[in-house]
Amino acid sequence: MRRTAPSMATMDDYLRQYGFIFILGIVAVLVPVSVLMISYLGTKIRARPFRPNPIKYDSYECGMDTTGAVRWERFNVRYYRFALLFLLFDVEVVFLFPWATQAGALGWGAFGAVLVFVALMLVGWAYEWRRGGMEWDETLPQLAAQPLPEPVAVEQAAA
Repeated sequence: MRRTAPSMATMDDYLRQYGFIFILGIVAVLVPVSVLMISYLGTKIRARPFRPNPIKYDSYECGMDTTGAVRWERFNVRYYRFALLFLLFDVEVVFLFPWATQAGALGWGAFGAVLVFVALMLVGWAYEWRRGGMEWDETLPQLAAQPLPEPVAVEQAAA
């Protein structure tokens, strides 16, 4: 069977879909740039107040007074670890939602794939929980980090 070239109407429809994406990209760039330019121009023509204050330029640490020099310092790794765990388990929901909306139409093969996916996520969750990755206070004793007691021989126990 010989394939025919797509008709001009099909090609126009195809390019029209990419045209919408192009227009969306232009709008996505123009809106933030225009808002920033309006704010900048509002400052230049004194349409909005500009009252510099040392307190405004002080770094903010969740309501506590800043300690040390005001500069970029290393953050605690726990913040990043919690963020990554949140993303990991939040993305799981993103993958499960389309399946949940079309569960009847996808059949048993998709159900099996989702069960494998959820099982893998549960294994990862159990591993991270057992490892202590979800504990904020790392000073708490962890079960996995504690050494097991030395076994006592029967002869030594009787003596």
